[in-house]
Amino acid sequence: MAQEQASMTSQQFAEMGRQSIDALVGMQKGFLDAFEELNRQWVSGVNAEAALASEFFTKLAAAKSIPDAAIACQGCASRQMEILAENGRRLMTASEKMVPRLFGNGRGGAGT
Repeated sequence: MAQEQASMTSQQFAEMGRQSIDALVGMQKGFLDAFEELNRQWVSGVNAEAALASEFFTKLAAAKSIPDAAIACQGCASRQMEILAENGRRLMTASEKMVPRLFGNGRGGAGT
């Protein structure tokens, strides 16, 4: 009977270990998914900035006067600010997804 209790305890201990490992794997998968999304968004932002630079230099090369060049610079600066705002929103969204996973939110996070 003592051996049954000992084996039940070791089975319970093994089950707790399995649950802990499953929770850790789930948390790591969540982080990897969030980082993958963040990476896609970063690449998208880099591509947008590269396209903006190309467009800017094309417009600047085509400018026939200083006012034309100033308009090209103003348009580029405006678009650059839009890109920065978009990247900031994406970063905030990604942070909102990652922070609960890091500190726990009652749904399988680190704090649970």
